[in-house]
Amino acid sequence: MIRSIEIKNFRCFQHLEISDCSRINVIVGDNGSGKTALLEGIFLALGSSPELGLRFRKSRGLDGSFSGTPRMIEEAIWRDYFYARKWENTVSIVLEGDGIESRSVNLFRGRSQLSIPLSPDSEKNEPSTSPICFVWRDSEGREHESFPKLGPSGLEFESSDEDLDRFFLFPANQTIPSGESAGRLSELSRKGKMHDFINVVKSEYDWIDDLSIEVDAGAPTIYAVVRGNPEKIPLANVSGGINRMVSIMLGIASRSNSVVLVDEIENGIYFRHQQALWRGLLALSKNYNSQLFLTTHSEEWLEALVDAAENNFEDLSLWRVEYSKKGPIIHQFSGKQVLAGIKAGEVR
Repeated sequence: MIRSIEIKNFRCFQHLEISDCSRINVIVGDNGSGKTALLEGIFLALGSSPELGLRFRKSRGLDGSFSGTPRMIEEAIWRDYFYARKWENTVSIVLEGDGIESRSVNLFRGRSQLSIPLSPDSEKNEPSTSPICFVWRDSEGREHESFPKLGPSGLEFESSDEDLDRFFLFPANQTIPSGESAGRLSELSRKGKMHDFINVVKSEYDWIDDLSIEVDAGAPTIYAVVRGNPEKIPLANVSGGINRMVSIMLGIASRSNSVVLVDEIENGIYFRHQQALWRGLLALSKNYNSQLFLTTHSEEWLEALVDAAENNFEDLSLWRVEYSKKGPIIHQFSGKQVLAGIKAGEVR
């Protein structure tokens, strides 16, 4: 469990401190208030490679290919991660927790290191090291440095040898690759837990009789047995919303003691299924000892959460992000306060 978060000079946050994180943390707020940036900041500290910078760009709809001078490319990728685009200041994100999720990252700009070819007719130049530096500190206090490199073939990223496979980020507008979800379902199968997971899906969508892993054009893919259809269908073709929710649930079920971050949890889900899916998320997070950080814009999702929790609010908190003249601020509400606020229509 992450217990507290401190963010300095990242995105829209000049300085933000959050304490008393719960098992289930639901984040609400207006567009542009900083909900997505908060998830990105948490996940950046949980990462181990500067490649996350490109992932964040793509999830926000920005292009992942670049041209121009090294300085132009560097600025396009990294400068927006610094508060007010002042990349002379260090980004610092510190997570305090119970286990390996107790981590921190510093992001700063130093001096670039250029390589000069030994002969003028060299076909390939050595990559130049970007002045951007990432320094992660793990739960044991060890530091892991990484410098992105720009070479003739594009950007190159170093990754540490850390095993950080218990942390997941599901962006709002990005489809999870089918191979990732199929791999996680396969892990459950090897542990003898796949059928229990499938029953959770079938309990809400009773017209789905089964899920299986099939090879589609050489790639492993989750297929569904849909009642009335003579052949199995890729789950993504059955429903994009169901496919996304299954991917999120697989992230929880495939790893115990995980941290799962989801932007716009309500995307693609019909309102009639929201309460049951909340029950599934609450049960999975408790069974697998997982911690969830979820954003939503939907009042229906909040109302469904209250019904699904059935008066068990001790593991729940709600964060309302508001933009002020001094930047985003966060109001935290306990589970019981969430219940009262939702009934009064004052939470979202």
